[in-house]
Amino acid sequence: MLKKLNILVVFIFLATLCSAQGVVLEYELIPVTAPCTDYKNPELQKKIDVAKQKLDKKTSAVIAYCPQQMDNFMPQSPLSNFMTDLLVKIADDWCYKEDSVDFSLLNFGGIRTFMPAGDVTVGKIYEISPFDNNLVIVDIKGSELKKVFKRFTSKVNAAYSKQVTIQYLGDYPIKILVHGQEIDDNRIYRMVTLDFVANGGDKILTDISFEKVLSTGMLERDILLYYINKMGTDRIPLTAKIDGRAVVLPQP
Repeated sequence: MLKKLNILVVFIFLATLCSAQGVVLEYELIPVTAPCTDYKNPELQKKIDVAKQKLDKKTSAVIAYCPQQMDNFMPQSPLSNFMTDLLVKIADDWCYKEDSVDFSLLNFGGIRTFMPAGDVTVGKIYEISPFDNNLVIVDIKGSELKKVFKRFTSKVNAAYSKQVTIQYLGDYPIKILVHGQEIDDNRIYRMVTLDFVANGGDKILTDISFEKVLSTGMLERDILLYYINKMGTDRIPLTAKIDGRAVVLPQP
């Protein structure tokens, strides 16, 4: 029974994968009593190979260049800094500069792997950002924003763009600045984040009140692919480094 179930799961997975790539894969469920290693279907295997070749061609396309490996780690990292800063530019372009965002916020768990040095492929962006998360613009009052940042520690936090500076004494935040200024309780700040985060994902914004949430209708991965491809076309290398946005002061 387990072998039959495994075959059913594999067939369903392959059918879903190929249809997602625009390839119609015909299949049928055949009861198998022999060991799975003894079962062969050359015609089916040929169709799978053709679909895989098409998928490999798409994902192996080179769209940009990264001169130095960018890793991902808390409280900040080259890759998280690159992605959060790029999201601010993306959001500002989407808003047509009329109502620019103040900063961006991402969950580290949504950045699934590192960016290797060398050619950057479509497949690598899918590996880094595999989830179908939409970008949203969130208006949040300063008093609520303080609650968000005060939840952070130097060991467990979210990734944020360079417009935000947080100093940690040992593990806890003691100084929080946005655009170089202390947060105004009554000001409305505008941030770009993911719908996953805005909806309480990873508990970053759980129980935080928003003034307004506006969906851009854009998948984070798709818009990252567009902008990174544009950077590659313009021969702009993908680079980022550790900076002063997250500073961990030694304990006295």
